Amino acid sequence: MVSRVKTSAEEYNEAVGRQMRAEIAAERSSIAAMARSIGIARSALDNYVTGKRAIPVPVVYAVCATLHLEPHMLLARAEERLRADGDAAGRVTPIRRPLDVAGPRQDTPEAAFESRVRHDADTDDLYQ
Repeated sequence: MVSRVKTSAEEYNEAVGRQMRAEIAAERSSIAAMARSIGIARSALDNYVTGKRAIPVPVVYAVCATLHLEPHMLLARAEERLRADGDAAGRVTPIRRPLDVAGPRQDTPEAAFESRVRHDADTDDLYQ
């Protein structure tokens, strides 16, 4: 079986999807809950965050609005993620602290991390 080389646009779309999934998880939500919140099918959102389908701009805005995150921040973090994927050292982007996490007095940095290992059989419905 010959594997097709991904275009830059496909790689960028996947990075945005991975970052979107990380942001949703950082808010302690699930793909299914987010899909309900923005009014689309869970399977559609799952296809977007796994890179199987191109992410429509209105979906990016709806997810960001629900997460109280500016879309340009999501895209900047996705670009950083894309650069880190090509860099063996990689870099982790700190994310905003959830409300139930202790304040900065403890000086414990928090960061979102997502494995490069694909879990196509995984479903977010298990996490509700």
